[in-house]
Amino acid sequence: MGSTAGDKVVNDLGNHIYLEKQDRLRDIGVDIQTSQIVVVGSQSSGKSSLLENLTGFSFPRGQGLCTRYATQITLRRNPVESIVMSITPSTDATQETRDRIRVFHRQPDSFQATSLAAVIQEANKVMGIRPGDRENDLSLPMFSNDILKVEISGPDKPHLTVIDVPGLFQVTDEGRTTESEKAMVENMVRRYMENERTIVLAVMSCLADRATEGVMQLAKSADPKGERTVGVLTKADLVNEKAVYKNIFDLVKGATLKLGYFVVRSRGADEDDIGVSECRELEQDLFQDPSWEPIAKLGRTGVPALNKELQVLLTDLAKRELPKQLQEVSTRLEACQKTLSAMGPAHSDAASQRLYLLEIALKFERISRDAREGIYGRDEDLFGGNDTMLIAEIISMNEKYSEYMDIKGCSYCFNDQTPTSEVLPFEKLRPKTHSILSNRGGVKVDDTVTPPYQSLSDCIKSCYLQTRGPELGTFGVSLLSRTFRTQSEKWLKIAIRHVHAVATAIHTFLTTLIKKISSEALLDQLWRTALTYNHYFNDNLQKARINRLEKKMRTHAINAAAATYNVDVVTLNMNSLRNLVDNKSNADQVQEDVHDILQSYYKVARKRFVDNICHQAIDYYLLDAPDSPLKIFSPNFVMGLSDTQLDQLAGESAVAKAERERLQFEIQDLEEAMEVLRS
Repeated sequence: MGSTAGDKVVNDLGNHIYLEKQDRLRDIGVDIQTSQIVVVGSQSSGKSSLLENLTGFSFPRGQGLCTRYATQITLRRNPVESIVMSITPSTDATQETRDRIRVFHRQPDSFQATSLAAVIQEANKVMGIRPGDRENDLSLPMFSNDILKVEISGPDKPHLTVIDVPGLFQVTDEGRTTESEKAMVENMVRRYMENERTIVLAVMSCLADRATEGVMQLAKSADPKGERTVGVLTKADLVNEKAVYKNIFDLVKGATLKLGYFVVRSRGADEDDIGVSECRELEQDLFQDPSWEPIAKLGRTGVPALNKELQVLLTDLAKRELPKQLQEVSTRLEACQKTLSAMGPAHSDAASQRLYLLEIALKFERISRDAREGIYGRDEDLFGGNDTMLIAEIISMNEKYSEYMDIKGCSYCFNDQTPTSEVLPFEKLRPKTHSILSNRGGVKVDDTVTPPYQSLSDCIKSCYLQTRGPELGTFGVSLLSRTFRTQSEKWLKIAIRHVHAVATAIHTFLTTLIKKISSEALLDQLWRTALTYNHYFNDNLQKARINRLEKKMRTHAINAAAATYNVDVVTLNMNSLRNLVDNKSNADQVQEDVHDILQSYYKVARKRFVDNICHQAIDYYLLDAPDSPLKIFSPNFVMGLSDTQLDQLAGESAVAKAERERLQFEIQDLEEAMEVLRS
């Protein structure tokens, strides 16, 4: 069974400070869970009577569903009696709605129900809900997520804050409530109950079946261990059977709730005109009756005992949760400030927009220059992966491109080349990047050209037969040009794929860079280096001819060792030597000569082509040209923008403006909450 307040001192000033902090947090409206008491029950549970006896606040009667929004009743000890009523807008309200609602501030002339009823009707109108439960505009909602705040001060008031929520109802009433409103009320009640800093007063009649009572089912769902729930049995004045007395006694004495149960008397149907003090006298007389004596001895009867217990529970909860609240507010404040800072200045005019873009352009220029020159130390958070080590990435890609051109660039293998596999996997060239050319280029190079000949020799012979003229033992220039075009047919497509791959790598880097220095996508930038792989045509041609002659001499050698071993002395007889020169047809001789010339020229041309692609197409046009993406977004570019262009590039969208405004208001509330918690 839960313990009572007993001899605990509940009016200590230090305890009041903890409760006042929670009240001030609620006043600010910051979206953070506060230590509080919420009263939950069905519409016929006696909840309103309990609240009235707890707080002294008389809820107006005859107003239909009088509780149609959460009502926060705050009691404060003060020499002067007063009552102040205001509205705290819901957290999802627009700024316009918040401004309109926060203007509402009333001080009723008295605590009389008629005076309070007029103020509540005004509050209903401000919240935009129906004034009554049936009449007037049925298109208006019946319930609201706004909070009616009632502050009651007086010399005999305890420091206590209680939140009343709309009563639960199981059946809707046509013209009065709908299924969606029923769900809205239940969600509102759940939201308050699930707050781990909330003490739940689960209110039900002494005569109710607790096994099926909806409020107890909700309480069990929100507080499975029963550590935050206080059961309150109302309408004790209606109990007249011994069995019911015994059930109540057993429940209070052996309570399954850790905070236990209390039993209170409710205002009778014919007692509307009597005051709170008179109600408490009637309650005191009731529990002095012998029928209630066993339960009264447990110290769990009457509103005064409940009131003391609640003050102790709430104070202990506020003390325990204060450090956690401070940490939550601090974390949220830091996050909001960081988000707002990342948005940068508002730049709502042309001057601020130009300054904003200039700052980004200067950062862009510096970081891209560092990336171009391989200086990564100044921005380690940016240059952290392969995709952002730009110049290293491009150098590696150029090397693989050159290697691929050397291995697979020709349509046919030269006679001294060993054929490669039909498909050379890029993974062998660059395993970790998973085939940059293949993945980023989008096509298979090996499938782009279907050679019409079986070998290069067949190609040369066919071209010779088609282009030969009256020359004797020689060939025309057209033969070389035609065979070269055929042999280099794959170059362009390989080059396009390589340039595409490099452009994609640059785009990846620029995307990362823009995200680092700006919250908006603006423009791209690029850069350059030169690579050279070239030899001399004559050297290649001479080497080809010497190698061919050496190979044939070895096959005709008299000394057998020269044919199979690498020896420098080869012995030939004259007939063999004559056969090396004479035993060829004109076509065969032309084929060999064209092959050697083509191979020598091909190597020079291929390396020059690779060099030009790397130097001109990539280094110059993609990286260093005055009109490259890198150079386009520069301070000079920004200075040349018109006011309209500035607004298009740097002006805030309506969504961004709304987000900035939301962050500013939230930061203001959180800073105020920090002051309250630290004071």
